[in-house]
Amino acid sequence: MEDIDSALVLREKLLSAGIDEIVTHGVEGFSLRRVAAACGASCAAPYKHFKNKYEFVKEIISYVEDKWDRLQFQICSAIDDPKDRISELAVANVKFKVANPLYGMGNSPFAPSISNEIQSFCTSKSYIDAHEIIFAISTIICGTAVLIQSGELENSEKTFSLLKKRIIKELK
Repeated sequence: MEDIDSALVLREKLLSAGIDEIVTHGVEGFSLRRVAAACGASCAAPYKHFKNKYEFVKEIISYVEDKWDRLQFQICSAIDDPKDRISELAVANVKFKVANPLYGMGNSPFAPSISNEIQSFCTSKSYIDAHEIIFAISTIICGTAVLIQSGELENSEKTFSLLKKRIIKELK
C-alpha cells in the first residue's frame, strides 16, 4: 500500500511541476528533465507515470480541468438559487482562470457548466434565446479574467463584487 501511496504522491508532484514548467517555458519548451528535477526524481520518473511528453501534457490539462469540475460541482451543490449559483460560478471561474493559466487549453475558454446553468435558468424563465445571455456572461467572465491577468483590473474582492452584480443584472 505504501508503494501505491508514494507513486500517487509522486504523480501529483509531477503534475504540479509540469504545470509550473508549462507556465514558465510554454508547451514548446516543456522539459521532462526539469519536471523530474523539480520533484527530486530521476529523469525516468515521468515515463513511469506517463507514456510520453505529449500524454503528460494532455494529463496536465485534464488535471487542471478536473480541478475546475470539482469546484463547480461543489458550488452547484451548495447554492439553490439559480442567479446566485450562476454569479458564484462566474466569480469562481474568473478566480480559477487567474490562478490556473492552463485552464481552457484543452477545451473552450468558457466553462460548459456555466453555459448549462444559464440555459437551464433561461428555460425555467421562458426566455426566448439563452444564447444572447450566454454570450454576454461568457464575454464578461473571459474579459474579466484577461483584464486581471494583464493587471488592468485588480484581483480583489471589489472586482469580484462588481462582477457578481453585473452577472445578476444580465440574468434579470
